[in-house]
Amino acid sequence: MAKSQKPKSTRKPPVTTPEAPPASAATLTPSAPHPAPEPSEAKALVRKRSFVDRVMVEAGVKRGEAKAMSEAVLKVLGEALSEGEELSIPPLGKLKINRQFEKNGDEILVVKLRRPSGMLEAVAAEADGAAQAEDDALESEVENRG
Repeated sequence: MAKSQKPKSTRKPPVTTPEAPPASAATLTPSAPHPAPEPSEAKALVRKRSFVDRVMVEAGVKRGEAKAMSEAVLKVLGEALSEGEELSIPPLGKLKINRQFEKNGDEILVVKLRRPSGMLEAVAAEADGAAQAEDDALESEVENRG
């Protein structure tokens, strides 16, 4: 018995390529790899203690008062965001919840912070002024010693 041969297809076989990542992952990852930040460029994590210290210096109050103020403000902000409220607090900016969900028993809030350019310029000017004042104070201290 002779085998019947199938007619050969004129279609080319599909080219196998590596599987592309899902669209959601593609939007999260940059198309071009970014170099690792220099150690001086890496952002430090601000913990509660250093945050309270900054508030203490900025407000010119004792550490206990700064701690109480900081805790109260952070509690109110957290509760407002948790309830889905939109906040507009200069000089911080406008806070809005983008997404809110629970994962492993934790509440996850994805927050959008919008800071208008005028607000950023004011913060930068304030920081420059503080840095200049600090430099001036150090220079005068060195001159007084010498």
